[in-house]
Amino acid sequence: MATHTSETEKTAFSYVATLERLLERLPARSREIVKLRFGVPDGRIRTLEEIGKQHGITRERVRQVVGSALAMIASHKEYPEVVEIKKHIQQALGSSSGVMKVDHLIGKLAGKTKAEQGALSVFLESLPVCGTEKENDDREKVCFLNGFLFSEWKDIHDTVIDVLKESKVALSLEDLYDLFSKRVEGFSQDRLLHFLLVSKSVQQNVFGKWGLAEWSEIKPRGMREKAHLVLKTSAEPLHFRDIAKMIDDYGLHGTKTKKSHPQTVHNELIKDQRFVLVGRGIYALSDWGYKKGTVRDVIAEILREAGKPLSREEIVERVFKIRQVKKSTVVINLNTYFARTEKNVYTLKKDA
Repeated sequence: MATHTSETEKTAFSYVATLERLLERLPARSREIVKLRFGVPDGRIRTLEEIGKQHGITRERVRQVVGSALAMIASHKEYPEVVEIKKHIQQALGSSSGVMKVDHLIGKLAGKTKAEQGALSVFLESLPVCGTEKENDDREKVCFLNGFLFSEWKDIHDTVIDVLKESKVALSLEDLYDLFSKRVEGFSQDRLLHFLLVSKSVQQNVFGKWGLAEWSEIKPRGMREKAHLVLKTSAEPLHFRDIAKMIDDYGLHGTKTKKSHPQTVHNELIKDQRFVLVGRGIYALSDWGYKKGTVRDVIAEILREAGKPLSREEIVERVFKIRQVKKSTVVINLNTYFARTEKNVYTLKKDA
């Protein structure tokens, strides 16, 4: 995986300061127009129309001013600090197999400061060190090194989609790569990751598994889908309060402000056949072999499947595999609803 620039490295170089020095060559209004267009003051990118209204000029005139400024910056490609910026961009893209989402690249190099991000955006737009491609159905907006082959990216991407469709489940990067490498030789796991990180149709969920973006395992939409993903990932029964907490802790709502109400989770799960109440407020997935019903129902099913009487301990052991209840609860049900054939051995009553 690509190494990340440290916060110290990000702040050691100021893209804003370099931009200011280069823009000194322009009139004050032109300087302000460029900054507004790229969100340098506050991180908010203004439209051509907004800037035009603010300065009493046409959208086309704004476009011309910005274009002239970018051309001026590009003409200073030998300026020491511009050379340094080009080096930063080349190294970041080079460590990511030649391609990155634009916002990832900006975040990696400029950190979280909005002004620095905006200033770097100016250089990305003006310097010939890399290209940018608009987003499409399969891919986010990206920056790429000259010579990067999008035809190769598409071939690799299509192969990954085929692998995932065949698997029908989300996969860890390692498992995905194992299946992928059987189809494509000589392609490293790191490079595959870099290609996937710019994809729109293949994405990673909060638990690190990769799948198709429309899958509920990747982007769960309703409360039930989110609870299903939590249980499937935990691979063990959980109390509905713990499920609600994990939904929030892992950010499955997509926002930090929205919170899950435990009772709502409980109410949703109890109505869905995919979930089985296996204890007091504790849910499991029916896919794991758990079945709905009372402890009495569970014991009856165990005896039917066995086709013969079973000892109390055998029955308790089998119940514990699919229910989280006390041993005394099982024993009470055995003594109340089932026939005893000999000491501590039980079978179904004849009318059961």
